[in-house]
Amino acid sequence: MNSPYIPGTTKLPVGSSVLVVLFGRIGDVIFTLPSILALKKARPDLRIDWLVEDRCADLLLNHPALRQVFLFRRGDYSRAVRERRFGSAWGIVRDLVRTVRREQYGAVLDFQGLLKSGVATFLARGRIKLGSPSTYGRMKEGAGLFSRQVPLTREGLHLVERHLLVVRALLGQEVAAEPILLDFSEEERSHVRGLVGSDPYVLIHPFATWKTRNWSADSWARVAGDIARRGYRVVLAGAGGDAQRKVAEEIASGVPGGIVDFLGKGTLRELAFAMAASEAVLAVDSGPMHLAAATGTRVVALFGPTDPVRLGPYGPRRTAEGGETMGRSGMVVSAGLSCQPCMERRCSIGTLCQEQLTPEAVLEAFSEIMKTGTLAGQARLLREAGP
Repeated sequence: MNSPYIPGTTKLPVGSSVLVVLFGRIGDVIFTLPSILALKKARPDLRIDWLVEDRCADLLLNHPALRQVFLFRRGDYSRAVRERRFGSAWGIVRDLVRTVRREQYGAVLDFQGLLKSGVATFLARGRIKLGSPSTYGRMKEGAGLFSRQVPLTREGLHLVERHLLVVRALLGQEVAAEPILLDFSEEERSHVRGLVGSDPYVLIHPFATWKTRNWSADSWARVAGDIARRGYRVVLAGAGGDAQRKVAEEIASGVPGGIVDFLGKGTLRELAFAMAASEAVLAVDSGPMHLAAATGTRVVALFGPTDPVRLGPYGPRRTAEGGETMGRSGMVVSAGLSCQPCMERRCSIGTLCQEQLTPEAVLEAFSEIMKTGTLAGQARLLREAGP
């Protein structure tokens, strides 16, 4: 089933179409977009489509680099399965497959490397099928049966750089990551400003899907309280829901004057604007942390079980000459235990990497980044444009 593609020898004809297969979460989309923008910059003639889950499509819909975005209605599909409406569930999958198979693609690119993306890559009609080495350096769950995995050239590459290997192999030339710049509407700007105000604020996003990535509410309360006493308003962001609201109440209890509640009140694009307009973002390793890094704002990232070498903040940053480049950014804080990074969703010894990460260490990183950190990308452009 592997494509007979040989990097650098098989050329995409002018005007070819390319399908990007990446379901994933927010972070997955953010890690992949710089490569797709690099592909479009190198070959403006290409027509690029993207297959993605609806929960993180907000950053892709109406994107100028994309021709079409095909949505897998994950929420509707999961609901139909839970309610044993298997005919409806099958209909969602069938319609998506029919849509994707309407066109013969010049290339199909699997940036996820899991079973579902592998099957989607197999079902899509494409002359060339390539897969990213992804987080673990290899495609998993049999995804490698359906496309040719681009080899990992060096272990220490960030995931953004690993995805770039796919574009390099496809085009047979070097490419560089391109920054994610969102065109915020006046409606989006006004909505966010109405919620967070215009005075200087620091945004905190303390939530991650992995339990092992989460820091204690008590520690967050101490950090948020200190930031507030320095004269910043504290904006707390998250998806919302009862569990997150309970954590937010605990954090707010340690903040003089309370927090600005941004839980569940904005789209992904509006969250990006709120982050870009902030003085800094403090967050655990999560999709929103990567979104903050992509905007070019100052980022303090708290890492527990995951690997900051592969998954740390990455985005636009200022150069000594005053220009900008893409690369590792922000500041990573961790407890520095010998078991880190374990890359485990569950910890058999009680998540010591989170328990031994102190508020003092996080506040020290915050102080340092406020002194030395320089805004770049979208965050810099917002400041230069004024209110």
